[in-house]
Order: sequence, then C-alpha cells, then structure tokens
Amino acid sequence: MLDAAIVDALVGHLSDPANSEPAATFPADQAATDRPGLYSWWVDEEALTTLSTLFGAAMPRLIYAGQTGATSKRSRRVRVATLRSRICHNHLRGNVGSSTFRKTITAVLLEPLALRLSRADCLDKSSNAALSAWMRAHLRVVTAPYDDRDQLAEMEQAVLEQLDPPLNLMGMPSTPIRVKLSALRHRLGHL
Repeated sequence: MLDAAIVDALVGHLSDPANSEPAATFPADQAATDRPGLYSWWVDEEALTTLSTLFGAAMPRLIYAGQTGATSKRSRRVRVATLRSRICHNHLRGNVGSSTFRKTITAVLLEPLALRLSRADCLDKSSNAALSAWMRAHLRVVTAPYDDRDQLAEMEQAVLEQLDPPLNLMGMPSTPIRVKLSALRHRLGHL
C-alpha cells in the first residue's frame, strides 16, 4: 500500500516548475540523480506553441512524466538505471528505441524538424543529433529520487494519475491528444 502523503509530496515536487532545471545542463546535482526515481518533462514557450498547434489544443507545460530504476514486475529483476543514466543517455542522447519519451518527441516533431528515419523506429544520425539539440534547447526536467525500487512502478502510476501528463500513453485515459499521439507514434514503425 502506497503512503498517500508520499504520493502527494512527489506530485507536488514534480508539478512545480520551480524545481525544474534545463535539459542542456542536467544534472545540477549528480549525487541526487545517481538514484532511482521519478521525473517530469517541461517545455518552454516556443515548444508549447509548437505542441499546442500540432495537437490543436492548449497544452500544459508539464508534458510527460516517468520513472527509472523500478524492479521488473515480470522477472523481478532489479534494474540499476538511475535518473542521470536514464535522462542523459536514453532520453537526451539515445535513439527512438532507447526511450518511450524520445520516441514520443520524435513522432511529434517528425515534420516540424524534418527528421528522417534510417529504418523503422530509428532516426538517422543527423536527425538524432537535431532532436537531441532541440530537447536540450527547449526542455526542462524535474527529478524526484525514490529509492524503493520494488514500489517505484506502483508509485509512478499513482503519480501519473494525478499529474495526467498529455504525452503519457500507457495506463492513461484516452483523450483527443493521446489518440493523435498514438497515430503519430504508430507511423514511426512503418516509414
């Protein structure tokens, strides 16, 4: 059973833009990010305009949230990923296959940034670099270390239910934005 006070505290922390730091200089506190935990992604004004136009709806600045380092539910294998490794290596420098968030941003920005795929679900080298540069220029991230790896996935779901970030799909209620996002993501596997 999750402690409601901890859920509320994490939601409060992750939903406060004052806690965010630029993706370009992440991480400000390496020790705090060398732990498992939760994170939320935020957009600047230019990216907010781009997303709102693309989806034909007003978007909040907090667009996505997730966790890293949770024990696998199926295999019960303990994962060693940390906030820093996940955000730096998978989200900011990976490729489409290394990060659900990166795949989502790729799907959304495919036309606006003229990104090219080298094969299904894989950006070519120059497009991958362009996407990374865009993310560093327009995104901010909030991290919230949470050391209970066995409870982390459940905590993520409880936090997502309250935050309701528009670009999260799995386990979230259907909305017009999520329907369009699903279609945009689907095409990455078929180009």
